[in-house]
Amino acid sequence: MPKPFLDGDGRRARIGIVVPSVNTVMEPWAARVVPEGVSVHFSRMYIPTATTAETLIEMDRTDGKSALRQLSSIFPHVMAYGCTASSIVQGLEYDAHLRAEIAEGYDVPATTAAHAIISGLHAVGAKRISIVSPYPAKVDEAEHDYFTAAGFEVVGGAFLGIVDGFKLAEPSPDTLFDLGKRGMHPTADALVVSCLNTRSHTVIDRLEQALGKPVVTSTQATLWHALRLAGVTDAIHGHGRLLAAH
Repeated sequence: MPKPFLDGDGRRARIGIVVPSVNTVMEPWAARVVPEGVSVHFSRMYIPTATTAETLIEMDRTDGKSALRQLSSIFPHVMAYGCTASSIVQGLEYDAHLRAEIAEGYDVPATTAAHAIISGLHAVGAKRISIVSPYPAKVDEAEHDYFTAAGFEVVGGAFLGIVDGFKLAEPSPDTLFDLGKRGMHPTADALVVSCLNTRSHTVIDRLEQALGKPVVTSTQATLWHALRLAGVTDAIHGHGRLLAAH
């Protein structure tokens, strides 16, 4: 693992995250909330605005390796592949292969958004989950299959049906709060709010207070897991139990 700088930004750890080109949410939020002395760096993979299995797979094949290679040049302490839907539509084996490829290729701890959610759910002790997202129906269906295959019982959910990848960031906090309440089944141990390009972080605390259950989101879980893999264990408050207590 590379040595941190002696002072300045990144002196404790440098976090590297790859995101689809349409993502406007993760970069500004992560930069605001990382602990002092931690820096977060991004590279992008081009994707058309249509959110389909075909466009996600093409993004991976065309720009994924290039974006990771670019990011590796800052010698990050951890690398995260920040596209939940990409893993969802390609399955658990693909996600495991991707993480191994990054870790072995760049000699660095690696995670993905989907794997970070799974790790976060284990951390909060959840086995029965509800899933909500801004995704279209086919991606939502694949998501239920993905988390079922990962060993969770999916007992509820809701989705917004947004097909334009850029507009995944459009729903307001009130819309996302209502979505979470609508999709949460009373028997679920936790609520998952999926998609790294939706502003789920704005409503995590509010939803946890309303539901009385942990809320794990793509944005929050990806940052949490990347920080932990880099050895940074600071509590971050205001974005749910996962970042504050685990």
